[in-house]
Amino acid sequence: SLSDPTAGAAVVGMGSGNSMTRNIGAISSLHYTFMEKYILSGTYRWEANSSLSAQHRWKGFPSIGAAWHFGDEKIIKKLGFVDLAKLRFSWGRTGNAPSGAFTYLGVFQPVTPGYIDMTAIGPVSIQLDNLKWETVEQTDFGVDFSLFKNRLQITGELYNRVTTDLLQKDIELPSSTGFTKMKFYNSGKLANKGWELILNVEAVRDEDLNLSFNFNFSKNRNEVLELPDNLQFERYNFGNGNYAHRIVEGNPVGSFYGYRYLGVYQNTDETYARDLNGNVIYDLEGEAVVMNNGNRKVYPGDAKYQDIDGNGVIDQYDIVYLGNAMPLFTAGGGFNIRYKAFTLNTFLHGRFGQKVVNRVRISTENMFGTANQSTAVLGRWRNEGDDTDIPRALYGEGYNYLGSDRFVEDASFVRLKMISLKYALPKTFIERLGITRFDVFATIQDVFTWTDYSGQDPEVSLGSNIYMLSEDKANTPRPRRYALGITVN
Repeated sequence: SLSDPTAGAAVVGMGSGNSMTRNIGAISSLHYTFMEKYILSGTYRWEANSSLSAQHRWKGFPSIGAAWHFGDEKIIKKLGFVDLAKLRFSWGRTGNAPSGAFTYLGVFQPVTPGYIDMTAIGPVSIQLDNLKWETVEQTDFGVDFSLFKNRLQITGELYNRVTTDLLQKDIELPSSTGFTKMKFYNSGKLANKGWELILNVEAVRDEDLNLSFNFNFSKNRNEVLELPDNLQFERYNFGNGNYAHRIVEGNPVGSFYGYRYLGVYQNTDETYARDLNGNVIYDLEGEAVVMNNGNRKVYPGDAKYQDIDGNGVIDQYDIVYLGNAMPLFTAGGGFNIRYKAFTLNTFLHGRFGQKVVNRVRISTENMFGTANQSTAVLGRWRNEGDDTDIPRALYGEGYNYLGSDRFVEDASFVRLKMISLKYALPKTFIERLGITRFDVFATIQDVFTWTDYSGQDPEVSLGSNIYMLSEDKANTPRPRRYALGITVN
Protein backbone atom coordinates (compact mmCIF):
# COMPACT_ATOMS: atom_id res chain seq x y z
CA SER A 1 0.00 0.00 0.00
CA LEU A 2 1.14 3.56 -0.70
CA SER A 3 0.98 6.24 1.94
CA ASP A 4 0.57 9.94 1.28
CA PRO A 5 4.13 11.16 0.38
CA THR A 6 3.30 14.63 1.71
CA ALA A 7 2.94 13.14 5.16
CA GLY A 8 6.59 12.21 5.25
CA ALA A 9 5.89 8.46 5.08
CA ALA A 10 7.45 5.76 2.89
CA VAL A 11 6.25 2.86 0.76
CA VAL A 12 5.46 0.13 3.26
CA GLY A 13 4.80 -2.62 0.75
CA MET A 14 3.89 -3.18 -2.87
CA GLY A 15 3.29 -6.22 -4.96
CA SER A 16 1.49 -7.88 -7.82
CA GLY A 17 1.30 -11.36 -9.30
CA ASN A 18 -0.24 -13.65 -11.85
CA SER A 19 -0.37 -17.37 -12.47
CA MET A 20 -0.93 -19.71 -15.39
CA THR A 21 -1.67 -23.41 -15.68
CA ARG A 22 -1.84 -25.67 -18.73
CA ASN A 23 -3.64 -28.97 -19.20
CA ILE A 24 -3.52 -30.90 -22.45
CA GLY A 25 -5.24 -34.18 -23.22
CA ALA A 26 -5.80 -36.44 -26.23
CA ILE A 27 -8.23 -39.38 -26.27
CA SER A 28 -8.54 -42.30 -28.65
CA SER A 29 -11.29 -44.90 -28.36
CA LEU A 30 -12.45 -48.16 -29.92
CA HIS A 31 -15.91 -49.70 -29.67
CA TYR A 32 -16.90 -53.02 -31.25
CA THR A 33 -20.21 -54.90 -31.04
CA PHE A 34 -20.83 -58.37 -32.47
CA MET A 35 -24.34 -59.80 -32.91
CA GLU A 36 -25.56 -57.16 -30.43
CA LYS A 37 -24.48 -59.52 -27.64
CA TYR A 38 -20.74 -59.15 -27.36
CA ILE A 39 -19.26 -55.73 -26.69
CA LEU A 40 -15.62 -54.69 -26.53
CA SER A 41 -14.36 -51.17 -25.92
CA GLY A 42 -11.11 -49.45 -25.12
CA THR A 43 -9.80 -45.94 -24.58
CA TYR A 44 -6.40 -44.35 -24.20
CA ARG A 45 -5.97 -40.90 -22.70
CA TRP A 46 -2.67 -39.06 -23.05
CA GLU A 47 -2.42 -36.17 -20.59
CA ALA A 48 0.00 -33.43 -19.61
CA ASN A 49 -0.09 -30.94 -16.76
CA SER A 50 2.10 -27.91 -16.18
CA SER A 51 2.37 -28.64 -12.45
CA LEU A 52 4.87 -31.43 -13.27
CA SER A 53 8.39 -31.23 -14.64
CA ALA A 54 9.25 -32.19 -18.22
CA GLN A 55 10.34 -35.78 -17.42
CA HIS A 56 7.00 -36.61 -15.71
CA ARG A 57 4.61 -34.17 -17.36
CA TRP A 58 3.10 -36.58 -19.90
CA LYS A 59 1.43 -39.82 -18.89
CA GLY A 60 -0.86 -42.29 -20.64
CA PHE A 61 -3.96 -43.83 -19.04
CA PRO A 62 -5.45 -46.89 -20.79
CA SER A 63 -8.77 -48.61 -20.10
CA ILE A 64 -10.63 -51.58 -21.55
CA GLY A 65 -14.10 -52.96 -21.09
CA ALA A 66 -16.08 -56.00 -22.20
CA ALA A 67 -19.72 -57.05 -21.84
CA TRP A 68 -21.78 -60.12 -22.69
CA HIS A 69 -25.57 -59.98 -22.98
CA PHE A 70 -25.96 -63.66 -22.14
CA GLY A 71 -29.70 -63.11 -21.68
CA ASP A 72 -29.95 -63.08 -25.47
CA GLU A 73 -28.60 -66.62 -25.73
CA LYS A 74 -31.22 -69.16 -26.79
CA ILE A 75 -30.89 -71.31 -23.68
CA ILE A 76 -31.65 -68.27 -21.47
CA LYS A 77 -34.49 -67.00 -23.64
CA LYS A 78 -36.23 -70.36 -23.29
CA LEU A 79 -36.61 -69.73 -19.55
CA GLY A 80 -39.21 -67.10 -20.37
CA PHE A 81 -38.75 -64.84 -17.35
CA VAL A 82 -35.38 -63.21 -18.14
CA ASP A 83 -35.72 -59.75 -19.72
CA LEU A 84 -32.05 -58.77 -19.35
CA ALA A 85 -28.94 -60.64 -18.26
CA LYS A 86 -25.56 -59.02 -18.69
CA LEU A 87 -22.00 -59.68 -17.54
CA ARG A 88 -19.44 -56.88 -17.70
CA PHE A 89 -15.79 -56.31 -16.94
CA SER A 90 -13.65 -53.21 -16.99
CA TRP A 91 -10.09 -52.25 -16.16
CA GLY A 92 -8.51 -48.86 -16.38
CA ARG A 93 -6.17 -46.24 -15.02
CA THR A 94 -6.73 -42.60 -14.22
CA GLY A 95 -4.40 -39.98 -12.82
CA ASN A 96 -4.39 -37.02 -10.47
CA ALA A 97 -1.91 -34.22 -10.96
CA PRO A 98 -0.73 -31.86 -8.20
CA SER A 99 -2.73 -28.66 -7.94
CA GLY A 100 -1.28 -25.22 -8.47
CA ALA A 101 0.66 -23.36 -11.12
CA PHE A 102 4.03 -24.93 -12.03
CA THR A 103 4.14 -26.62 -8.62
CA TYR A 104 7.42 -28.41 -9.30
CA LEU A 105 9.41 -25.17 -9.68
CA GLY A 106 11.66 -24.02 -6.87
CA VAL A 107 10.89 -20.44 -5.86
CA PHE A 108 13.21 -17.67 -4.68
CA GLN A 109 12.28 -14.38 -3.10
CA PRO A 110 14.08 -11.25 -1.83
CA VAL A 111 15.31 -11.31 1.76
CA THR A 112 14.90 -7.88 3.35
CA PRO A 113 16.70 -6.27 4.91
CA GLY A 114 19.72 -7.59 3.07
CA TYR A 115 23.37 -6.76 3.57
CA ILE A 116 23.95 -2.98 3.96
CA ASP A 117 22.05 -1.59 0.94
CA MET A 118 22.00 -4.82 -1.08
CA THR A 119 18.96 -7.10 -1.19
CA ALA A 120 19.61 -10.82 -0.72
CA ILE A 121 17.85 -13.62 -2.58
CA GLY A 122 16.92 -16.88 -0.87
CA PRO A 123 15.00 -20.08 -1.72
CA VAL A 124 11.53 -20.51 -0.18
CA SER A 125 10.37 -23.75 -1.85
CA ILE A 126 12.29 -26.79 -3.04
CA GLN A 127 12.59 -27.86 -6.69
CA LEU A 128 10.43 -31.00 -7.27
CA ASP A 129 11.72 -32.51 -10.50
CA ASN A 130 10.70 -36.02 -9.41
CA LEU A 131 7.06 -35.14 -8.68
CA LYS A 132 4.75 -37.56 -10.54
CA TRP A 133 1.11 -38.29 -11.28
CA GLU A 134 -0.90 -40.10 -8.63
CA THR A 135 -2.21 -43.19 -10.44
CA VAL A 136 -5.47 -44.99 -9.70
CA GLU A 137 -5.93 -48.46 -11.20
CA GLN A 138 -9.38 -50.01 -10.94
CA THR A 139 -10.86 -53.37 -11.90
CA ASP A 140 -14.62 -53.98 -11.94
CA PHE A 141 -16.79 -57.06 -12.39
CA GLY A 142 -20.53 -56.54 -12.69
CA VAL A 143 -23.76 -58.35 -13.43
CA ASP A 144 -27.20 -56.95 -14.33
CA PHE A 145 -30.50 -58.82 -14.28
CA SER A 146 -34.04 -57.79 -15.13
CA LEU A 147 -36.61 -60.52 -14.51
CA PHE A 148 -40.36 -61.18 -14.63
CA LYS A 149 -41.26 -58.33 -17.03
CA ASN A 150 -38.93 -55.93 -15.23
CA ARG A 151 -40.56 -56.54 -11.85
CA LEU A 152 -37.23 -57.61 -10.33
CA GLN A 153 -33.98 -55.80 -11.14
CA ILE A 154 -30.64 -56.83 -9.68
CA THR A 155 -27.25 -55.18 -10.07
CA GLY A 156 -24.08 -56.58 -8.52
CA GLU A 157 -20.66 -54.95 -8.52
CA LEU A 158 -17.24 -56.18 -7.37
CA TYR A 159 -14.33 -53.74 -7.53
CA ASN A 160 -10.69 -53.33 -6.59
CA ARG A 161 -9.06 -49.89 -6.73
CA VAL A 162 -5.34 -49.41 -6.06
CA THR A 163 -3.79 -45.97 -5.74
CA THR A 164 -0.02 -45.68 -6.18
CA ASP A 165 2.36 -42.73 -5.82
CA LEU A 166 -0.05 -41.12 -3.36
CA LEU A 167 0.07 -37.33 -3.54
CA GLN A 168 0.71 -35.96 -0.07
CA LYS A 169 0.50 -32.22 0.46
CA ASP A 170 2.57 -29.84 2.59
CA ILE A 171 5.02 -32.44 3.92
CA GLU A 172 7.13 -31.08 6.78
CA LEU A 173 10.92 -31.25 6.30
CA PRO A 174 13.80 -31.18 8.79
CA SER A 175 15.08 -27.64 9.27
CA SER A 176 18.57 -28.87 8.32
CA THR A 177 17.39 -28.95 4.69
CA GLY A 178 16.94 -25.19 4.68
CA PHE A 179 13.21 -25.56 4.03
CA THR A 180 10.20 -26.00 6.31
CA LYS A 181 7.97 -28.08 4.06
CA MET A 182 7.59 -29.68 0.65
CA LYS A 183 4.52 -28.72 -1.37
CA PHE A 184 3.84 -32.29 -2.63
CA TYR A 185 5.41 -35.72 -2.28
CA ASN A 186 4.70 -39.08 -3.95
CA SER A 187 4.82 -42.15 -1.74
CA GLY A 188 2.70 -45.08 -0.61
CA LYS A 189 0.14 -47.48 -2.05
CA LEU A 190 -3.48 -47.77 -0.91
CA ALA A 191 -6.13 -50.31 -1.91
CA ASN A 192 -9.91 -49.96 -1.79
CA LYS A 193 -11.88 -53.10 -2.51
CA GLY A 194 -15.47 -54.03 -2.00
CA TRP A 195 -18.84 -54.91 -3.45
CA GLU A 196 -22.27 -53.40 -3.99
CA LEU A 197 -25.67 -55.03 -4.47
CA ILE A 198 -28.79 -53.18 -5.64
CA LEU A 199 -32.30 -54.68 -5.70
CA ASN A 200 -35.47 -53.13 -7.09
CA VAL A 201 -38.73 -55.06 -6.68
CA GLU A 202 -42.11 -54.07 -8.09
CA ALA A 203 -44.32 -56.30 -5.98
CA VAL A 204 -47.69 -55.01 -7.18
CA ARG A 205 -48.34 -53.39 -10.54
CA ASP A 206 -51.97 -52.37 -11.04
CA GLU A 207 -53.93 -49.40 -12.35
CA ASP A 208 -55.02 -48.34 -8.86
CA LEU A 209 -52.31 -49.91 -6.72
CA ASN A 210 -48.55 -49.99 -7.11
CA LEU A 211 -46.08 -51.27 -4.50
CA SER A 212 -42.30 -51.34 -4.95
CA PHE A 213 -39.23 -51.86 -2.79
CA ASN A 214 -35.60 -50.89 -3.31
CA PHE A 215 -32.51 -51.97 -1.37
CA ASN A 216 -28.78 -51.41 -1.68
CA PHE A 217 -25.97 -52.99 0.30
CA SER A 218 -22.28 -52.15 -0.01
CA LYS A 219 -19.03 -53.01 1.67
CA ASN A 220 -15.71 -51.22 1.24
CA ARG A 221 -12.41 -51.99 2.86
CA ASN A 222 -9.27 -49.96 2.42
CA GLU A 223 -5.84 -51.32 3.17
CA VAL A 224 -2.39 -49.77 3.27
CA LEU A 225 -0.29 -51.87 0.88
CA GLU A 226 2.87 -49.81 1.18
CA LEU A 227 3.54 -47.40 4.02
CA PRO A 228 4.49 -43.91 2.76
CA ASP A 229 8.20 -43.71 3.50
CA ASN A 230 8.00 -40.16 4.82
CA LEU A 231 5.33 -40.80 7.46
CA GLN A 232 6.09 -41.68 11.04
CA PHE A 233 4.94 -45.11 12.12
CA GLU A 234 3.29 -43.62 15.17
CA ARG A 235 2.36 -40.18 16.45
CA TYR A 236 1.62 -40.53 20.14
CA ASN A 237 2.26 -38.68 23.38
CA PHE A 238 1.42 -40.56 26.55
CA GLY A 239 -1.43 -38.79 28.27
CA ASN A 240 -5.09 -38.81 29.13
CA GLY A 241 -7.49 -38.92 26.17
CA ASN A 242 -4.73 -39.53 23.58
CA TYR A 243 -4.97 -42.27 20.97
CA ALA A 244 -2.06 -43.46 18.85
CA HIS A 245 -2.18 -42.41 15.18
CA ARG A 246 -0.69 -45.22 13.17
CA ILE A 247 -0.68 -46.21 9.53
CA VAL A 248 0.22 -49.88 9.41
CA GLU A 249 0.71 -52.01 6.32
CA GLY A 250 -2.11 -54.53 6.09
CA ASN A 251 -4.49 -52.55 8.30
CA PRO A 252 -7.16 -50.10 7.13
CA VAL A 253 -6.71 -46.35 7.16
CA GLY A 254 -8.62 -44.94 10.12
CA SER A 255 -7.64 -47.67 12.58
CA PHE A 256 -7.79 -47.07 16.34
CA TYR A 257 -4.83 -47.84 18.57
CA GLY A 258 -4.90 -47.54 22.33
CA TYR A 259 -5.08 -49.49 25.58
CA ARG A 260 -7.32 -52.38 26.62
CA TYR A 261 -9.48 -51.16 29.49
CA LEU A 262 -10.13 -53.74 32.21
CA GLY A 263 -12.21 -51.66 34.64
CA VAL A 264 -10.88 -50.49 38.03
CA TYR A 265 -8.56 -51.87 40.69
CA GLN A 266 -10.82 -53.06 43.52
CA ASN A 267 -8.22 -53.55 46.26
CA THR A 268 -4.51 -53.42 47.04
CA ASP A 269 -3.92 -57.02 45.96
CA GLU A 270 -5.19 -56.24 42.46
CA THR A 271 -2.72 -53.34 42.13
CA TYR A 272 0.29 -55.71 42.30
CA ALA A 273 2.05 -56.11 38.95
CA ARG A 274 1.91 -59.55 37.36
CA ASP A 275 3.96 -61.12 34.60
CA LEU A 276 2.48 -62.73 31.48
CA ASN A 277 1.92 -65.97 33.44
CA GLY A 278 -0.14 -64.18 36.11
CA ASN A 279 2.57 -64.36 38.80
CA VAL A 280 3.16 -61.35 41.09
CA ILE A 281 6.39 -59.48 40.28
CA TYR A 282 8.75 -58.84 43.23
CA ASP A 283 11.61 -56.37 43.49
CA LEU A 284 15.15 -57.13 44.69
CA GLU A 285 14.08 -56.70 48.29
CA GLY A 286 11.26 -59.21 47.93
CA GLU A 287 8.49 -56.61 47.98
CA ALA A 288 5.57 -56.89 45.55
CA VAL A 289 5.84 -54.38 42.71
CA VAL A 290 2.82 -52.09 42.33
CA MET A 291 1.50 -51.27 38.85
CA ASN A 292 2.24 -47.89 37.33
CA ASN A 293 0.06 -45.98 34.88
CA GLY A 294 2.80 -44.02 33.20
CA ASN A 295 5.01 -42.64 35.94
CA ARG A 296 2.26 -42.76 38.58
CA LYS A 297 1.71 -45.55 41.07
CA VAL A 298 -1.84 -46.93 41.00
CA TYR A 299 -4.20 -47.30 43.96
CA PRO A 300 -7.54 -49.06 44.45
CA GLY A 301 -10.17 -47.27 42.39
CA ASP A 302 -7.76 -46.27 39.61
CA ALA A 303 -8.25 -47.27 35.97
CA LYS A 304 -6.94 -50.72 35.10
CA TYR A 305 -5.38 -51.31 31.67
CA GLN A 306 -4.02 -54.53 30.20
CA ASP A 307 -0.25 -54.84 30.67
CA ILE A 308 0.59 -56.34 27.28
CA ASP A 309 4.33 -56.80 27.90
CA GLY A 310 3.95 -57.80 31.55
CA ASN A 311 6.51 -55.35 32.98
CA GLY A 312 4.27 -53.60 35.50
CA VAL A 313 4.14 -50.27 33.65
CA ILE A 314 1.39 -49.05 31.34
CA ASP A 315 3.06 -47.11 28.53
CA GLN A 316 3.15 -46.87 24.72
CA TYR A 317 4.39 -50.48 24.48
CA ASP A 318 0.98 -51.68 25.71
CA ILE A 319 -0.95 -50.05 22.86
CA VAL A 320 -2.99 -52.45 20.70
CA TYR A 321 -5.31 -52.31 17.69
CA LEU A 322 -8.87 -51.45 18.79
CA GLY A 323 -10.80 -51.38 15.49
CA ASN A 324 -11.25 -48.93 12.66
CA ALA A 325 -13.56 -46.15 11.56
CA MET A 326 -14.64 -47.78 8.30
CA PRO A 327 -18.08 -49.42 8.50
CA LEU A 328 -18.28 -53.16 7.85
CA PHE A 329 -21.05 -52.35 5.38
CA THR A 330 -23.66 -49.72 4.61
CA ALA A 331 -27.23 -50.15 3.43
CA GLY A 332 -30.16 -48.14 2.23
CA GLY A 333 -33.60 -48.59 0.79
CA GLY A 334 -37.28 -48.12 1.29
CA PHE A 335 -40.67 -48.72 -0.21
CA ASN A 336 -43.02 -46.74 -2.44
CA ILE A 337 -46.75 -47.35 -2.48
CA ARG A 338 -49.36 -45.67 -4.66
CA TYR A 339 -53.07 -46.13 -4.19
CA LYS A 340 -55.13 -44.15 -6.66
CA ALA A 341 -54.29 -40.48 -6.00
CA PHE A 342 -52.18 -41.13 -2.87
CA THR A 343 -48.43 -41.91 -2.95
CA LEU A 344 -46.26 -42.76 0.05
CA ASN A 345 -42.44 -42.78 -0.29
CA THR A 346 -39.88 -43.78 2.34
CA PHE A 347 -36.10 -44.04 2.54
CA LEU A 348 -33.91 -45.64 5.21
CA HIS A 349 -30.14 -45.50 5.59
CA GLY A 350 -27.92 -47.66 7.76
CA ARG A 351 -24.28 -48.03 8.68
CA PHE A 352 -22.97 -51.09 10.53
CA GLY A 353 -19.72 -51.83 12.33
CA GLN A 354 -18.20 -48.34 12.40
CA LYS A 355 -16.08 -47.61 15.47
CA VAL A 356 -16.15 -44.11 16.97
CA VAL A 357 -14.15 -42.40 19.72
CA ASN A 358 -16.75 -40.76 21.95
CA ARG A 359 -14.95 -37.56 22.93
CA VAL A 360 -18.05 -36.37 24.76
CA ARG A 361 -17.70 -39.21 27.26
CA ILE A 362 -14.00 -38.47 27.66
CA SER A 363 -14.86 -34.87 28.56
CA THR A 364 -17.81 -35.66 30.82
CA GLU A 365 -16.54 -38.75 32.67
CA ASN A 366 -12.92 -37.83 33.47
CA MET A 367 -13.55 -36.05 36.85
CA PHE A 368 -10.19 -34.36 36.35
CA GLY A 369 -11.13 -30.70 36.77
CA THR A 370 -14.04 -28.39 37.57
CA ALA A 371 -15.98 -28.84 34.29
CA ASN A 372 -19.51 -30.23 34.40
CA GLN A 373 -19.72 -34.02 34.28
CA SER A 374 -22.44 -36.43 33.20
CA THR A 375 -24.63 -38.31 35.65
CA ALA A 376 -22.66 -41.45 34.77
CA VAL A 377 -19.95 -40.41 37.26
CA LEU A 378 -22.45 -40.83 40.11
CA GLY A 379 -21.71 -44.54 39.73
CA ARG A 380 -17.93 -44.11 40.08
CA TRP A 381 -15.76 -46.30 42.37
CA ARG A 382 -15.77 -45.21 46.00
CA ASN A 383 -15.23 -48.33 48.08
CA GLU A 384 -13.93 -51.84 47.64
CA GLY A 385 -16.57 -54.07 46.06
CA ASP A 386 -18.31 -51.33 44.07
CA ASP A 387 -19.57 -52.93 40.87
CA THR A 388 -18.56 -50.24 38.36
CA ASP A 389 -16.19 -49.63 35.46
CA ILE A 390 -15.84 -45.89 36.18
CA PRO A 391 -12.68 -45.04 38.19
CA ARG A 392 -12.59 -42.89 41.29
CA ALA A 393 -12.49 -39.09 41.08
CA LEU A 394 -8.99 -37.61 41.03
CA TYR A 395 -8.66 -33.83 40.79
CA GLY A 396 -5.88 -32.75 38.45
CA GLU A 397 -3.83 -35.94 38.58
CA GLY A 398 -3.61 -39.56 37.53
CA TYR A 399 -4.22 -41.41 34.27
CA ASN A 400 -7.77 -42.61 34.66
CA TYR A 401 -8.86 -41.78 31.12
CA LEU A 402 -6.08 -42.81 28.79
CA GLY A 403 -7.11 -43.41 25.16
CA SER A 404 -8.56 -46.92 25.44
CA ASP A 405 -11.42 -49.08 24.21
CA ARG A 406 -13.44 -47.72 27.14
CA PHE A 407 -14.40 -44.78 24.90
CA VAL A 408 -14.48 -46.61 21.55
CA GLU A 409 -18.07 -47.45 20.69
CA ASP A 410 -19.92 -49.20 17.91
CA ALA A 411 -21.89 -46.48 16.11
CA SER A 412 -24.09 -48.79 14.05
CA PHE A 413 -27.47 -47.31 13.23
CA VAL A 414 -30.51 -47.42 10.98
CA ARG A 415 -32.15 -44.07 10.24
CA LEU A 416 -35.52 -43.35 8.69
CA LYS A 417 -34.22 -40.54 6.51
CA MET A 418 -37.41 -39.57 4.76
CA ILE A 419 -41.14 -40.25 4.64
CA SER A 420 -43.34 -38.37 2.19
CA LEU A 421 -47.07 -38.47 1.44
CA LYS A 422 -48.51 -36.95 -1.75
CA TYR A 423 -52.06 -36.47 -2.98
CA ALA A 424 -52.78 -35.67 -6.63
CA LEU A 425 -56.02 -33.82 -7.28
CA PRO A 426 -58.27 -35.51 -9.88
CA LYS A 427 -57.50 -34.49 -13.47
CA THR A 428 -61.21 -34.19 -14.32
CA PHE A 429 -61.40 -31.40 -11.75
CA ILE A 430 -58.17 -29.49 -12.38
CA GLU A 431 -58.36 -29.58 -16.20
CA ARG A 432 -61.40 -27.32 -16.00
CA LEU A 433 -59.08 -24.72 -14.51
CA GLY A 434 -56.44 -25.18 -17.23
CA ILE A 435 -54.14 -27.11 -14.87
CA THR A 436 -52.47 -30.39 -15.90
CA ARG A 437 -51.10 -31.29 -12.46
CA PHE A 438 -51.86 -30.26 -8.89
CA ASP A 439 -50.12 -32.23 -6.13
CA VAL A 440 -50.16 -31.58 -2.38
CA PHE A 441 -47.38 -33.18 -0.35
CA ALA A 442 -46.01 -33.44 3.19
CA THR A 443 -42.46 -34.62 3.94
CA ILE A 444 -40.54 -35.40 7.14
CA GLN A 445 -36.76 -35.89 7.01
CA ASP A 446 -34.50 -37.56 9.60
CA VAL A 447 -37.57 -38.97 11.29
CA PHE A 448 -36.14 -41.56 13.69
CA THR A 449 -32.88 -43.40 14.42
CA TRP A 450 -32.43 -46.90 15.82
CA THR A 451 -29.03 -47.26 17.52
CA ASP A 452 -27.28 -48.45 20.70
CA TYR A 453 -24.69 -45.65 20.44
CA SER A 454 -24.61 -43.50 23.59
CA GLY A 455 -23.86 -40.20 21.85
CA GLN A 456 -26.23 -37.64 20.35
CA ASP A 457 -25.77 -38.70 16.73
CA PRO A 458 -24.19 -41.98 15.53
CA GLU A 459 -23.60 -40.66 12.01
CA VAL A 460 -20.08 -39.44 12.80
CA SER A 461 -17.94 -38.44 9.82
CA LEU A 462 -14.37 -39.51 9.21
CA GLY A 463 -11.50 -37.16 9.93
CA SER A 464 -10.08 -34.98 7.16
CA ASN A 465 -6.46 -36.18 7.34
CA ILE A 466 -4.83 -39.43 6.29
CA TYR A 467 -5.30 -40.95 9.76
CA MET A 468 -9.10 -40.54 9.41
CA LEU A 469 -9.77 -40.92 13.15
CA SER A 470 -13.53 -40.89 13.63
CA GLU A 471 -14.33 -38.82 16.72
CA ASP A 472 -17.62 -37.62 18.16
CA LYS A 473 -17.01 -34.10 19.47
CA ALA A 474 -20.65 -33.33 20.28
CA ASN A 475 -21.62 -32.03 16.87
CA THR A 476 -25.22 -30.83 16.75
CA PRO A 477 -27.39 -33.82 15.80
CA ARG A 478 -29.44 -33.72 12.64
CA PRO A 479 -32.75 -31.97 13.21
CA ARG A 480 -36.09 -33.41 12.23
CA ARG A 481 -37.37 -31.31 9.30
CA TYR A 482 -40.94 -30.87 8.08
CA ALA A 483 -42.12 -29.62 4.71
CA LEU A 484 -45.56 -28.93 3.26
CA GLY A 485 -46.00 -27.90 -0.33
CA ILE A 486 -47.82 -27.99 -3.64
CA THR A 487 -46.67 -28.74 -7.18
CA VAL A 488 -48.66 -27.13 -9.98
CA ASN A 489 -48.26 -27.40 -13.75
